[in-house]
Amino acid sequence: MELDQALDAAKPIGRMQLMIALASVLMNIETGFITVDGVFLATVPPHHCLNLPGLLLNESVPIVDRTYSQCEEYINTSIRVETQPCSNGWEFDTEETGHSIVSDWELVCGRDYLPGLSQSFLVAGFGIGSLVGGPIADKYGRRPIIIVSLILFNAIGLAVSVVQSYALFVTLRFLAGFIFKGIRIPLMNLLFESLVPRHRLLIGTIPSGMMSVSLVMMAGIAYLIRDWRILNLVLMTPTIILMVFIWFVPESVRWLISQNEIEKAENVMQKIASFNGSEDFPSPALSEEEMALHSFVKVDCDAEHKIRGARVFLELFRKPTLTVTLILCWSWFTTALAFFGFALSTNSLPGSRYLTFFISSSTDVFALPVSLLAMKKFGCLRPLICGYSFSGIAMIGIVVLPYVIESEKDAYGILLIMFALVGRFFISFSIQPMILLVGDLFPTTMRNTGTAVVHLVGNIGSILSPQFLYLKLQIPFSQKHQPICKFYLTRRD
Repeated sequence: MELDQALDAAKPIGRMQLMIALASVLMNIETGFITVDGVFLATVPPHHCLNLPGLLLNESVPIVDRTYSQCEEYINTSIRVETQPCSNGWEFDTEETGHSIVSDWELVCGRDYLPGLSQSFLVAGFGIGSLVGGPIADKYGRRPIIIVSLILFNAIGLAVSVVQSYALFVTLRFLAGFIFKGIRIPLMNLLFESLVPRHRLLIGTIPSGMMSVSLVMMAGIAYLIRDWRILNLVLMTPTIILMVFIWFVPESVRWLISQNEIEKAENVMQKIASFNGSEDFPSPALSEEEMALHSFVKVDCDAEHKIRGARVFLELFRKPTLTVTLILCWSWFTTALAFFGFALSTNSLPGSRYLTFFISSSTDVFALPVSLLAMKKFGCLRPLICGYSFSGIAMIGIVVLPYVIESEKDAYGILLIMFALVGRFFISFSIQPMILLVGDLFPTTMRNTGTAVVHLVGNIGSILSPQFLYLKLQIPFSQKHQPICKFYLTRRD
């Protein structure tokens, strides 16, 4: 029988498929953790220049806007007129925020761009890993790449908690992002390849939604654990658990067939049927002649694809596909830029950083099912336009708000949080239709290459997002606003 018929006979949603789905759930939870954990790992505690011995704090550190200056100290403590940058280090108030990489390595004032830079290095690792993870798994198989990547990722992740320098921290974070794609891409492929087509949409959507749930979970975890080293260890839990039972997950039968490993594919199919408790499962289940024919066609197509690869890439930037490529690249770039802008700037909102992060992340959880319902009724384009429009209006509200209401008033804080939540909800709402449009608008012969190019450009938006947030410290216009406002500048189309 054919492969999909054999999977049906072995129970299409059996214990093996559920175990792979559970592995994908854990992987997506870790995706949320590692992608946005910089909000808590790189928290900036209240700080000021280190007080000189024998002096009161106000005798050595000037007061600016009713609080001690964060980056200046008096040159002459007797006259107390001229100031200079802190020369003896800083004192951090970690009672509320706990210890972070900022307080441990004094990443403030002239070094205040470094926390955001560490996030950019992580996402850069994601981008490069995306280019490498898929092809390697296609060549050597899903299972061995997942196992090796899990071992390396967990080792690097645990090492991050004991590093003693910022340079090593950034290097390990880049490697973690790079290797993580060696888990995520093959595991998602393995999940879809273990399912018959009619179950892929339902089972495939559940793990993807867990990334939003993980952000809500992280707010509570970070509230309880306020030391960045311990927090990092706890956030590694999903992949540590995953490494325990990933050894029992078999290789993809579809991949084995594509490599002409018909005998191994049959053995794996029998193990799946046995593990699922399927009775009267035929042996052999796979037709060797049909599988061999499928393998021959697959290999032949792959060879042709390699020859056409460069030509397909060039066709993406020629008419009539050029318009589709440019629009989708720009849309995915700005979507990634805006989403990470909202996620990483929750610390700038009024109130408890943990509560605002929890509430803000909760909007992602609700956005996914609402988006799926809207797509089912209206298709992809109208929900996408709606999401972009309302998100843009919310960003305009954030820009205009300081000119309408004084920032000291309670109404300002309430409206700011409301605009931020609305903006994040609708940008999250836009992600699912955007993903489907990327797959639908490219011609079949260009779909894989086009999707890879669009996601690569989207990674550039994710890399730049922390740097856009840093602009609020450098540009006078942006200092009047919360960091989120800058993302309107990139979304005004």
